[in-house]
Amino acid sequence: MSKQTTLKVRPSLKKKVGSIDENLEDLVYSKLTNIARTAVDLSPIDTGAYITSHSFQTNTSSRGRGKSSRNRPKRKNDPAMAEEGMNNLVEDINALDLTKVEKITLRNDSPHAQVVEIGGPNWTKAGYFVYDQVRNIHG
Repeated sequence: MSKQTTLKVRPSLKKKVGSIDENLEDLVYSKLTNIARTAVDLSPIDTGAYITSHSFQTNTSSRGRGKSSRNRPKRKNDPAMAEEGMNNLVEDINALDLTKVEKITLRNDSPHAQVVEIGGPNWTKAGYFVYDQVRNIHG
């Protein structure tokens, strides 16, 4: 013979749990938006390909945005590119069901992302280390 107990959940408790879920979703949204802002603020702008290639992905086996800088005009420090990069990330966040997301990855799939990050043989300076800085700031 099995033993069991039944608990009755009061409507007021359901409301409180719903409120906690909403607050948690707001906190996750805020954290992701702050991460996006940091990534965009730290990103260099040459042609705009790198800064507009950031994306949030919940499935790391799929590719995110990956724009090439090949044959793109130089747009050194163009605020429109930064705005586009931020808008892309906010659209990614808005497309998520934040109540069900368990893991999310910020990534950049531009063909030259590694060179921007760590530098390259033809660069006169080291890389920008955007992702290391984002990790250091946001954990």
